[in-house]
Amino acid sequence: MRLSTRLLTLLGGARGCDAEAVERLLVGAIDDATRRWPGVSLEPETFVAWVAARVPAGSEPVEEALAKLRLAELFLACACAAGSAAAIAGFDAEFIARDRRTSDDEKQLLRQKLFLAHGDTPPRIARYGGRGELGGWVRTVAARVAIDSARPARERPTDDDLLDALSVDPGHSPELAQLKQDARQIVQAALNGAITGLPVRDRMLLLQYHLDGVGVVELGRLFNVAPSTISRNLARIRGLLLAQVRRSLMSHHKLWGDELERLLEFAQSQLSVGGVIDRT
Repeated sequence: MRLSTRLLTLLGGARGCDAEAVERLLVGAIDDATRRWPGVSLEPETFVAWVAARVPAGSEPVEEALAKLRLAELFLACACAAGSAAAIAGFDAEFIARDRRTSDDEKQLLRQKLFLAHGDTPPRIARYGGRGELGGWVRTVAARVAIDSARPARERPTDDDLLDALSVDPGHSPELAQLKQDARQIVQAALNGAITGLPVRDRMLLLQYHLDGVGVVELGRLFNVAPSTISRNLARIRGLLLAQVRRSLMSHHKLWGDELERLLEFAQSQLSVGGVIDRT
């Protein structure tokens, strides 16, 4: 069976696509990964199933969704999660061993977190969703490992981490830095209240999708619902968050009219949630 056919079957065939383009992307990713990390091998069907679980929700054609993913790095992550010694060695050499900012003890703890399963919990590398560079994702995990190792065991960085994943990106323009920083603080405060007020199930869904990078197919399996239901729930939760942000800005900051709309537009365009939030 062609890889594109297998992927489209796993996705339910509900989205339009150019099957040949999908096939080229999948085959090209495997070729890129095996050139980049010689000796790493993986059954193509296993890789396709891994990718299917991480394809972002939406109505865009499948090939466009795939083009936004780091497919070669997903191949390496999948092989690592499967326990491939060659994949883990290649991963370690590129992303862990030569990191001068992390101590040897922290690197060893990072290796354990990334590559070892804990009971029924898969290794953390399985959380990589492919929406950003693998190296940056590893640095984020390393930072969390360092922080967690210094905390009492009862503390869990859930809400704060989720807020970071939903936070406003201040951008890189010096001219707009102060303006964006002010907006960031205002919107983050509103988001904090909105996230805290979410039901536990909704908060967990956001955490798994936006922070841990779990795709809608895999979330559907976890919650025993269709992927389309997960997509609708995510859209509903995002809408609730932005609506609550609007109410907070109006009631606590006395914003209205054009000033309110400009800040909401800024929040809508800058919120780092893997896509634009629908305004309600």
